[in-house]
Amino acid sequence: MGQMAEQNVSVDRLRVGVFIRLDLKWYQHPFFFNSFRISSDGQIDTLKKLGITRVSFDPSRSHCEPLEASGSAAGQQGREGLGPTGVQTSKSPVMGDKERRIRSYLTRRRKFQKCEKEFQETFVRVRSVMQRLVTGSREAVEEAGRLVAGMVDSLLEEKEVVINLMNVKSSDENVFYHSLNVAVLAMILGREGNLSSRELQELGLGALLHDVGKSRISKKHLYKRGRLTPAEEELVRRHPRYGVEMARSVEGVSPVALEIIGQHHERPDGRGYPGGLKGDAISPLASMTALCNVYDNLCNPLDPEKVLTPHEALSRLYGQEGFLFPKNLVELFVRCVGVYPPGTLVELTGGRMAMVMSHNLRDALRPEVLIHDPAVPVREAAIVELEKERGIHILRSVRPRELSAEAFNYLTPRSRLCYYFQWNGKGPGPSPARSGATR
Repeated sequence: MGQMAEQNVSVDRLRVGVFIRLDLKWYQHPFFFNSFRISSDGQIDTLKKLGITRVSFDPSRSHCEPLEASGSAAGQQGREGLGPTGVQTSKSPVMGDKERRIRSYLTRRRKFQKCEKEFQETFVRVRSVMQRLVTGSREAVEEAGRLVAGMVDSLLEEKEVVINLMNVKSSDENVFYHSLNVAVLAMILGREGNLSSRELQELGLGALLHDVGKSRISKKHLYKRGRLTPAEEELVRRHPRYGVEMARSVEGVSPVALEIIGQHHERPDGRGYPGGLKGDAISPLASMTALCNVYDNLCNPLDPEKVLTPHEALSRLYGQEGFLFPKNLVELFVRCVGVYPPGTLVELTGGRMAMVMSHNLRDALRPEVLIHDPAVPVREAAIVELEKERGIHILRSVRPRELSAEAFNYLTPRSRLCYYFQWNGKGPGPSPARSGATR
């Protein structure tokens, strides 16, 4: 068929193979998309139960023509009991499904908004801690300890902790976002590895402070694009030792946390730095931090041309850089973030594009996704649990440049990927002692 304008047809004329568009909001019907190709008679029955009598038919995307009109009675069925919008006013199982869908949508939106709020509050505290720690502030270390302890309590209280993608569109404070990201990922990894509360607190503090030594290195070297000279590289490689010196000079940083700061660039094969340690000489908690550090740097490199999608970053950890970490540690990390980690752009069945918003602990291949649907305003875009939509699955991950301009603007891929965890109970929030402290 050639390109033809949409036509308005009666629901009674629909059959399998006809492509239709519904002039409804996504939550006013139980279908996955507002526009789709009829694949079963059950979908037609559902439209009739909703009280919808006419829909838009797209000839160019249909596999067949609608049925011939059956006379003047065509399209009249189901009109009794309809409101002015053409949707049935009486209660029915389908309308109940719609109400449940709205409640589910609103619940997920509220959870994401709560998670975003807690992430921003935590980030403010992390920035304050990092800025004051450079001056040797003991209070900064104490605040960092309270912050990490609160996060650990929340992680251990919940049976299931889900990692969510946070909405960060600026990389101006990249060093602080990086520290928080690595700490969050490391603690979740440690939780999955059954670390004790004490071990998680030491891991969290060490991961949060792992790059503090970079404050002694000139930004022109730290943020230089392109290859560093041997002298510049040697200077940058000093930051773990600088970090240990700085943290040791402030009371309150445990020996385990100091090990993490000093060893987060060591590798099992001895090719790491600054000590060239091998195998068991490297702290297991430092290895956890190192893996999360590498993952975040692959997803959020200084050079935008080198950005990898989260899915690609996992593949790199498994493949080219897999020898840098024990296989079981990489597999543990995948269990934490999913096969398609939050922030991954994906193509779904039918060619739709989506962004993964959070992983699914029960099925790593079926996360929650934000769907690109031109028929739905972006403010109303559905966050869909693929686990509950068995007819839809992920075909592949895609890179931002593969998106159309419309899909790119709709999904708004983040300039920086940041994660935070969602739980059902109370989150860490601001500490009672220094709520929202910024100095």
